[in-house]
Amino acid sequence: QDEETQHSLECIQANQIFPRKQLIREDENLQVPFLELHGESTEYVGRAEDAVIALSNYRLHIKFKESVVNVPLQLIESVECRDIFQLHLTCKDCKVIRCQFSTFEQCQEWLKRLNGAIRPPARIEDLFSFAYHAWCMEVYASEKEQHGDLCRPGEHVTSRFKNEVERMGFDMNNAWRISNINEKYKLCGSYPQEIIVPAWITDKELESVASFRSWKRIPAVVYRHQSNGAVISRCGQPEVSWWGWRNADDEHLVQSVAKACASDSRSNSSKLMNGNCSRDFSNGGDLSDVEFDSSISNASGAESLAIQPQKLLILDARSYAAAVANRAKGGGCECPEYYPNCEVVFMGMANIHSIRKSFQSLRLLCTQMPDPGNWLSALESTKWLQHLSVLLKSALLVVHAVDRDQRPVLVHCSDGWDRTPQIVALAKLLLDPYYRTTEGFQVLVETEWLDFGHKFADRCGHGENSDDLNERCPVFLQWLDCVHQLQRQFPCSFEFNEAFLVKLVQHTYSCLFGTFLCNNAKERGEKHTQERTCSVWSLLRAANKAFKNLLYSSQSESVLYPVCHVRNLMLWSAVYLPCSSPSTPTDDTCAPYPVPGSSPEDQPLGRLPKTRSFDNLTSACDSSVPPTNRRSSDPSLNENLNEKWQEHRRSLELSGLGTAGDDPFEADSLGKQGRAPLGAELSVAAGVAEGQMENILQEATKDDVGLEEHLRGSLETGGKGEEVALEKEKRAESLHGYVSEL
Repeated sequence: QDEETQHSLECIQANQIFPRKQLIREDENLQVPFLELHGESTEYVGRAEDAVIALSNYRLHIKFKESVVNVPLQLIESVECRDIFQLHLTCKDCKVIRCQFSTFEQCQEWLKRLNGAIRPPARIEDLFSFAYHAWCMEVYASEKEQHGDLCRPGEHVTSRFKNEVERMGFDMNNAWRISNINEKYKLCGSYPQEIIVPAWITDKELESVASFRSWKRIPAVVYRHQSNGAVISRCGQPEVSWWGWRNADDEHLVQSVAKACASDSRSNSSKLMNGNCSRDFSNGGDLSDVEFDSSISNASGAESLAIQPQKLLILDARSYAAAVANRAKGGGCECPEYYPNCEVVFMGMANIHSIRKSFQSLRLLCTQMPDPGNWLSALESTKWLQHLSVLLKSALLVVHAVDRDQRPVLVHCSDGWDRTPQIVALAKLLLDPYYRTTEGFQVLVETEWLDFGHKFADRCGHGENSDDLNERCPVFLQWLDCVHQLQRQFPCSFEFNEAFLVKLVQHTYSCLFGTFLCNNAKERGEKHTQERTCSVWSLLRAANKAFKNLLYSSQSESVLYPVCHVRNLMLWSAVYLPCSSPSTPTDDTCAPYPVPGSSPEDQPLGRLPKTRSFDNLTSACDSSVPPTNRRSSDPSLNENLNEKWQEHRRSLELSGLGTAGDDPFEADSLGKQGRAPLGAELSVAAGVAEGQMENILQEATKDDVGLEEHLRGSLETGGKGEEVALEKEKRAESLHGYVSEL
């Protein structure tokens, strides 16, 4: 009853707390050129040169004669006046918008309006997500319909910690325990309230460890390999400083993680390495017999373990020089002499300032007139793909250690909330097929990014008074770019498609949903964002066919081993390039709050149009062409397609291509003159990249043509070249037939 009363009060107050603003028209004949969302009110409508421009409390809408720009205000990073009559808008996701006005006075007026609208909020309630939720509740309450659950994430998200502990099979009797030392965030404000630690580590020891780790971010276990028991842990840097401080409890905890793994893996020892590793490493020896010398000496119940613990890998995301430099600020890195049976590896990943600079260079490149002769070298100079490559390699090193070597891994950077979640979340995505499902991916984002305190408010610039530009950095966007690279290399391994990721990029910044507000779970709890805003997962739900990958097969590889070289990576054209916008819906009818009586899950699918805009940010696909009868769950089709793509990918890797310019994939991905970038075509129906598949076929058949010519030259007398060519042609025709059918 109290809940119903509170809900009623919310509905009553919506119009009072978030009142509609008076519309100001520069021309009496002008009308609002878009359908407003619940709680949205348009403040200004005017005329630009050859366009109608409108500004609401949520978006900027510019309707040109042949195109539309529709961008959330919080997605705009800066606005400036150029060439006297032109407004230049820079967006946080790499887009740039230009709008020409007839007079200087009008340009200055809209500059003033926009700068006021995009300013970071003085109160978090000023963000549109609160008004949107309140008005939605009021509208549907007045219609006496129960739509409150539509703005909530599913049970798999709300009960994620309990479910994950059970799913991964932690031995809670002997090896591990759940500590509530951070209940009500009393130990660490940026950590979850429940953490997994070795069973014999006491809360008193954890308090001691917290005093030695940056921001009290102690080593916490976040993943367990279900076959061999190896775990991934994460933390902040040790506070060694120039004085060379050490902490016995911290050293004990790190060593205990390896011991607990050995204890937890005893029941599964007979299952180790039985077909669980990638084909790339199936010929390796049985590493379970490797013995490591251990100088561990501490009083704990783990000393009687029959199995010698594996050597723990401490992966420091920074360079060694950066780690040592942090000692001047009170940080540092683990000294191998103090952490026996541990190996420390430095990955050399750039800090947020270097990533921000690289992204700004990429944005400048993507919004200028392309120079085909210098575009590849210009892209290389941004170092964006190089940064992606280092991140992928770091995650792959974790995968090798956990899956192949059966070693526990501890990951940290400086504070543990930027590079650390990038590596850990990517490694979990590679290791576990569950995280490659729609629901599992939601759990992954909620756990590694939200629960463990990635500072979304500071990094995205939509926090209260978050004016410090040095704190902004597209860390989460960079990680999503890596996920996109994995989707390209493993087209049948992800349940969700590229449109899912593109939409997630947009709503990371849009503030239409409350999922990515604040800097940590403690702040979100204090602001009651879960009760007062909608979840982005209400849009990106598993039942939404608009975001399903029709090529997905649950029988694809269990562990993914991607190629990480820069020459195998591609620019994410759907996000960064202005002419390759995401697969967006055709209207606003399918939103988190659908039209009463409609069934969003049953909406038919069709081909999506190309657009330069950010149109229909809240909606999903809605068109009239029904899907084909050919199902993506056909195992033979998916396995053959995935296998063909992987074989071709490996052949490129083994061919020893040393320079970017010699690689056909580099030319395609970077837009060499005369060739379309891979994936530049828009997705079919639910976002399956028809253009991507066609380009894959073109590359594969082109490679086959080279093989055919070689065979014709060497086997000319035997006539085998024609047979090979005929077989290749049949394979290509078969795959082309499937793409056409889609």
